[in-house]
Amino acid sequence: MLFSPFRGSLFDPGKIPDIPSATCPPYDVISETDQRRYRSSSNHNMVRLLLAEPGDPTYREAARLLTEWRQEGSLRTDRESRFYLYRMHYTDEVGAEHVAGGIIGALALLPFGRQILPHEETMPKTKADRLAVLSSTRANLDLIIALTPSSDFPDLLEAPDGPRLSFEAEGVHHSLFDIVDPTSIAAISSAVASAPVAIADGHHRYSTGLLYQEGQKGSGPWNSIMAFLVPARGSGLMIGPTHRVFDRVTYDPGRVAERFEIEPSEPVPPSRPGTIVLVPGRAHRAAPVALLPRANGLQALPGPWRQASPAVGRELLYPLLDVEEGGAVYCADTQEALDAVDTRPEGAVALMAAVSEESISAAAATGLRFPQKSTFFLPKPRSGLVIRCFADDE
Repeated sequence: MLFSPFRGSLFDPGKIPDIPSATCPPYDVISETDQRRYRSSSNHNMVRLLLAEPGDPTYREAARLLTEWRQEGSLRTDRESRFYLYRMHYTDEVGAEHVAGGIIGALALLPFGRQILPHEETMPKTKADRLAVLSSTRANLDLIIALTPSSDFPDLLEAPDGPRLSFEAEGVHHSLFDIVDPTSIAAISSAVASAPVAIADGHHRYSTGLLYQEGQKGSGPWNSIMAFLVPARGSGLMIGPTHRVFDRVTYDPGRVAERFEIEPSEPVPPSRPGTIVLVPGRAHRAAPVALLPRANGLQALPGPWRQASPAVGRELLYPLLDVEEGGAVYCADTQEALDAVDTRPEGAVALMAAVSEESISAAAATGLRFPQKSTFFLPKPRSGLVIRCFADDE
């Protein structure tokens, strides 16, 4: 089955009254400062499982803690398999209210291709770290996000009466509902199975799941991964860009003009898809500029890449700056990226435009992958809402 219910492990409010203090964002958006803050918020905060202590690269302490929390009853496993309806209510930067909703379930781990479609490339170092935590804890600790184009799926997101969990965390209201009705479960599984699913956020974790699966024998819980399935269009999630900071670039405006129209710009992310705002370090003595790719360069790119700034950067701009994708530092926060270039006088920051839902779906459907870290989905699901332990499904 492509998308299945499972027996989740959840924090027991009777043991952990302050559920928000036990949750945190996904591992890949937690800074060192954030990590210290989450660790100090609770002895049961999920960051203690997601990110290893110094000197513990094999995540032995994470495995010990997970076992301890289960044995003491802080984490309780549902007796029956189910789906979980998950909603996030939030207000955007201009004051508009949004609701992002979808279903948490177990998504089959299949080679990328006919049923599971990627849209981004991955980094080997990150996969090695995620394989260490998965091998040690034998659990899916946080959610990947996947997109389904099924036209039936949005109608299946009606909430049952009364949330199981409801709380505020970092400006977002999170609600979790149990879906145990067999008819609803069957309808959700059928809808998801009707069309290929695209991985939106969590390519490293999905790829890591495939690596772990290769080392196992026979069928088992390692043949799927915990996922948050949302509609491919109208998910309620926002897609932000991830900017690139380079330590040193060769910046020659005349050379760049061969492939880009150059316009003066404020140091802000561009709104036009495929455009890049380049902010050179102070040693270049150059003001920020908006780079609009010329038609002669775009024609050489596949359609979805033309609307994706990270792909335009990698294919058309970086060779002109004498840099490569692998040399970039990634920043989703614009101010963080600008602060970073202040400490790199010979470098530059490439501010990216957000990639649209349509471009993601088009790339996935045609087998194209954007460069790593092309999309940044918001808000982030909370790690610790539900944990999927392999021992509960063996």
